[in-house]
Amino acid sequence: MSIIVKAEGPSGPAKIRSDDPKHALGLAQYLRTIGYNAWIEDTNGNAIDEKALQMAIRSQEDAPSS
Repeated sequence: MSIIVKAEGPSGPAKIRSDDPKHALGLAQYLRTIGYNAWIEDTNGNAIDEKALQMAIRSQEDAPSS
């Protein structure tokens, strides 16, 4: 699943595509720490709830591997 991290900040807009939800979440959080207004969208432009994404990542990490 591709996710797009979008941000507006001091250097202008940014748009970064990632196939790794954990990376996208970390990137959005990092961009906020350096002064950007960042959010995560799916490839159709719909906003993704970051708390739900974080919970999904945790449940995958906690799932027993086969």
